[in-house]
Amino acid sequence: MTKSRQLRKAERRHFSIVFQDIFNWLAMRASAKQTTSGMVIVFSKHNGSEATDKVAAALQLIRDFDPVRHRRVVRDLKRIWITTITGAAGQFVNSTWTCELDERFVLGEHTTTEQVAGAIVHEATHARLHQRGIGYEQELRDRVEQVCMGRELAFAAKLPDGESICRWVQARQDRSVDYSNAAFSARDIAGARDALLHLDVPAWLADMIVSFVRWRHRRILGRKDTKRASDQPN
Repeated sequence: MTKSRQLRKAERRHFSIVFQDIFNWLAMRASAKQTTSGMVIVFSKHNGSEATDKVAAALQLIRDFDPVRHRRVVRDLKRIWITTITGAAGQFVNSTWTCELDERFVLGEHTTTEQVAGAIVHEATHARLHQRGIGYEQELRDRVEQVCMGRELAFAAKLPDGESICRWVQARQDRSVDYSNAAFSARDIAGARDALLHLDVPAWLADMIVSFVRWRHRRILGRKDTKRASDQPN
């Protein structure tokens, strides 16, 4: 099997790539950039000023109360992109060394500046682990996430009001999270329509996209079931 065919096969196993390609294309059409506290922030030209101010305040919070960690964040990440993500408040994209933050999370009525800072610390920890050769394979994810949440708590301990981070992390630690590929795909599908509507995609087109991706997902699962059955000894 050639390298390109191996890559295509690997991408089919990671279903969330389909959604990210769609959302990245839509979001990048209306993006602007600014540099704050040594970090490039990418945001929407139309309604990104409030979100950018909040991310900038979060970066300043890290810089003021944990300067060593701030230097690591600036070194380990190339940019922070305020965009639309399905199934998560933030994520680290290792191909571009980008911390992506969901705009709805950043602008959420109950989202504090401390929580945004905690999310940046969390995703920067993913970047640092990736830099050290620690991947995000299915069998490693739970341990990796625990490490990242631990860094959030360590950062929260340095803040005069880090309680909102502690409550947020504790809520995630208290519930049993499935980090399998199938669970990631399910969460992406569940949040896809709302994310597309947030990007001003017409409802009819959002429904069509979600229907297509659901069909594609079922097709991939069907192929896997067929392969498993064929691999069973007679």
